[in-house]
Amino acid sequence: MQITGIILAGGKSKRMGTDKAFIKLNSKTLLEHSVELLQPFCKSILISSNNPEHKFVGTKTITDKIPDCGPIGGVYSCLKESETDWNFVISVDSASVKLQFVKYLIDDFDDFDAVVPIHSKGKEPLIALYNKNCLFELRKMIQSGDFKMHNLLNSINTKWVDSQNWVEKHPKLFHNINRPEDLKR
Repeated sequence: MQITGIILAGGKSKRMGTDKAFIKLNSKTLLEHSVELLQPFCKSILISSNNPEHKFVGTKTITDKIPDCGPIGGVYSCLKESETDWNFVISVDSASVKLQFVKYLIDDFDDFDAVVPIHSKGKEPLIALYNKNCLFELRKMIQSGDFKMHNLLNSINTKWVDSQNWVEKHPKLFHNINRPEDLKR
């Protein structure tokens, strides 16, 4: 099965105070971490961003087709450009996601529209697999002004993948880097 990787890097980074994609963690930018995570299993990699500086060798930058609607707009825009049915979405600030975990999600998706991790602290819609057949529902939601990914997942055929064991083994698996103090953790 071929998969396209989608990196959501178009956020405003208000809490961080600077573009998160260029923040360095262990001598690499968060964007570099994301690209390196996706390269082993993705046919192509799309970066959702309106910032022309987010270009990265071997990737394609996709600007928002419908501006100002947050991550749902980035997912929609990239799914429209994707050449594969299945797409792995990750936000650029999710630097602790492990390749083995991604393979765990990819292993079992059957006939679903989305495959999303769930654990005791919640759902992870921005570290998940989406099928292109979500496009109709995505567009409908955006046009109605509903930009919540959780609402999308409740309106499509979503497979919730229990990831509690992964969180217990890797407590930082789903930690996002949103503020300067998050880098120290």
